[in-house]
Amino acid sequence: MNYFKIVHSAVHAGVASVCWLVLENLDWLKAHIADYREYALPLILAGLVLLFRTSDFLSTFIVEKVPLISAALRRMLSGASFIEGDWPLVVVDMERLAPLYLGFLNIGFRDGQPYVHGDDWKMDGAHAHAFHSVQSMQRDHTLQYWYEQGASAHRPDMRGYTEIFFFPRNALAERHAGKFLDPKHTSDIRFYATRRRYRTFERRIRSKDEKLAAACELWSEIEPALPRLRERDISADFA
Repeated sequence: MNYFKIVHSAVHAGVASVCWLVLENLDWLKAHIADYREYALPLILAGLVLLFRTSDFLSTFIVEKVPLISAALRRMLSGASFIEGDWPLVVVDMERLAPLYLGFLNIGFRDGQPYVHGDDWKMDGAHAHAFHSVQSMQRDHTLQYWYEQGASAHRPDMRGYTEIFFFPRNALAERHAGKFLDPKHTSDIRFYATRRRYRTFERRIRSKDEKLAAACELWSEIEPALPRLRERDISADFA
């Protein structure tokens, strides 16, 4: 869902309404600012122009920048298509049925689109990659994005393309499965993730150890099902 377009339209409608009200009641304003008319009226008109010109900024600010309120607004607008949150994951080589990485992914919202970022660790706990999306598109319960990754998020040495499918299809997503679709990943490399649920006022997972523990727990659940999952398309639910 494109939150920006919805809020942008609402902000424009609000700004247009304010402008209409001011212009419709201009004679009333003139009568009440008669003593200050020479400079008050130009300031009012300049304010209306500024308000209209900053509507894009206001839209972005409302959707992305207001603590707690922006996230709540995005969740309300998206309904069952809401995919933001923390997702422990495991990356698997499906040909060998062997885990490659344990990971922890976060989906948020930035620059008018879903923003994906996180880390992968080798099975021994050594850091492997930091990754983030560069451009993304959400459609129904599917997310497609271009990504960059590397030993450091500031110095990416690899770029590629990924597609994620969220499950269940007709309710709030609790799981997702993804696959790399770029030339560098020539084998069947997939990743499976579950949404991390937090109780009211519970602290979000922040540390490496907590993220690895959540991913290890997921791996213990996924491992017995790998032979079955290998025979299924990545777009099929793995529950």
